[in-house]
Amino acid sequence: MATTNTMTIAAFIGSSNFGPVLLPKTIGAAADLTKGTILGRITASGKMKAYASGSADGSQNPVAVLLEDAAAASADVEAVCGFAGVYVEASMTGLDAAAKTALEARGIYFN
Repeated sequence: MATTNTMTIAAFIGSSNFGPVLLPKTIGAAADLTKGTILGRITASGKMKAYASGSADGSQNPVAVLLEDAAAASADVEAVCGFAGVYVEASMTGLDAAAKTALEARGIYFN
């Protein structure tokens, strides 16, 4: 039985007074990702994937927040990503202290 995600993007954006900057980006094939996932950018391809602090492919550097579900388990997909702006910390997946610090340096804040 399929589940339907009825959560709107408003549950992820913490303030409209600062941003958000929303851009469509390619999510590289690897895994299905859910809205709110912290993303890193693969250095070789420029594609986005889930931030992983222990990686060495570029995804160890967080750069954005995924703002829609991305079914990328078997193929690349386009998805809206949030760059500068204020986001709801409780709605994030994969946000650790190091990612939070790195993202703040890029103009991405959490409340």
